[in-house]
Amino acid sequence: MSDKSGLIIGEKPVLSMDVVDGKVRLVWKTSLLTRTLDHTIDKCVGCSLCLPCPWEAITLGPVQETASGKIDGAPLVNVDPDLCTFCGLCDSSCVFGAFDATYEGENAISTYNRIEGTHEIDEEKCAPCLLCEKVCPTGSLDAEVKVDHKKDLVKYSGDEFASGTIKIDEDKCSYCGLCEILCPEAIKIFWSESAEPPDFKPAVGIRVDEDHCDYCGLCESICPDDAIKVECKESSARTIEPPKITGQLTHMDETCVKCGLCAKVCPYDALKVTKPFSGEVRIKKLEKCDPTGCNNCFNICPVKAIYPTGTADKIAILDDHCIYCGACEHSCPYDVLEVHREGYHVKELEQAREWEKARRQFFEAVIGNEPPPSGLFEREISVKPIQRARVQASAKKEWDSADGERENAMKVAQKLKDLLKKNSRVHLQFERGRTDKVIEQIRNSQEDSQEK
Repeated sequence: MSDKSGLIIGEKPVLSMDVVDGKVRLVWKTSLLTRTLDHTIDKCVGCSLCLPCPWEAITLGPVQETASGKIDGAPLVNVDPDLCTFCGLCDSSCVFGAFDATYEGENAISTYNRIEGTHEIDEEKCAPCLLCEKVCPTGSLDAEVKVDHKKDLVKYSGDEFASGTIKIDEDKCSYCGLCEILCPEAIKIFWSESAEPPDFKPAVGIRVDEDHCDYCGLCESICPDDAIKVECKESSARTIEPPKITGQLTHMDETCVKCGLCAKVCPYDALKVTKPFSGEVRIKKLEKCDPTGCNNCFNICPVKAIYPTGTADKIAILDDHCIYCGACEHSCPYDVLEVHREGYHVKELEQAREWEKARRQFFEAVIGNEPPPSGLFEREISVKPIQRARVQASAKKEWDSADGERENAMKVAQKLKDLLKKNSRVHLQFERGRTDKVIEQIRNSQEDSQEK
């Protein structure tokens, strides 16, 4: 049976859970609506941002075991389909994009405000160079860089000859890569597989092959760090044109967690980032920390904001780009770390929605704040007593009887009582409500007594 809208009256939703393409997929389906919640295993870092679920449908998985390398590929959070209401709050708070809630195939996050930082690129200031792409911990930046080749910029009228000196201060060098693109014959950068804290330099060194260097000075002119010094002592006749740097920096917002590392290392001050959370990480049990035998927090941190110092401090946290997700706290087997979130940045909707205020209450729970009071407050209320007129109780009325009805009724009641005691079958019929059988037994009893 269904109503005019097609809703089947009394229909219960069908729940299912499956693993599809590396995602744990939960589906809630009725005749009118299908809701889906995908949890991408590879994107989840085992943080605590989704744990304040008001339905208690989300619990942590083997975060410590995964961080230590004992387990690989296991979901770091578990979602109970029987408790989940598919409200999408987990999607709204996850800065890693590990959750994806859809209603009838449409992404639900477009209708919800969510916790999210901001990332802006000033294209007028951006060179671009390779530095931000090299250091980004999530691979969310793609730099396309074109620099005029040195051979096309330096023209000799006769034989090529030059002598001089070139020095590179590697302490100043950020390894932006522009000099190598300009003159790959003379300059070689030894790139690392990844940029590591605390300085996040993407290379281990840079070398100049002076057999191929003519000391033109173009590399010095494009270096944003003032790390290259060139002195040409003499050369044959030549013309030198300034190099042009063109290209484009592409930002992939769906994978960026807005940690701000790119903005910190940018030599052109071309990037501006607002982090999703503000807060601090407290080291509360340093004596239990063993950074040589345990690397859990280093392994689990999605932005490499924590590293071993090699000193008595043991470990250090880079607050400039820590996003306070909580993964390090849950990965530590000795409770050394404690993450405190103090604020958050919300990506508002273009059009206000009625449920935004309620979702903000969840965001407050994510940073550890208690929910606001319900609006009911204790107060003292004095009530004046009301004088009511006393009503005299009426005299007890006797049972009005006519023609001996009361007397007959009492006799029948006594006979019924006697009959129930003597005859267990009648007692059973009476308890079952079979009054017809009981009346029949009473009549038979009366006839027997009259015959006697």
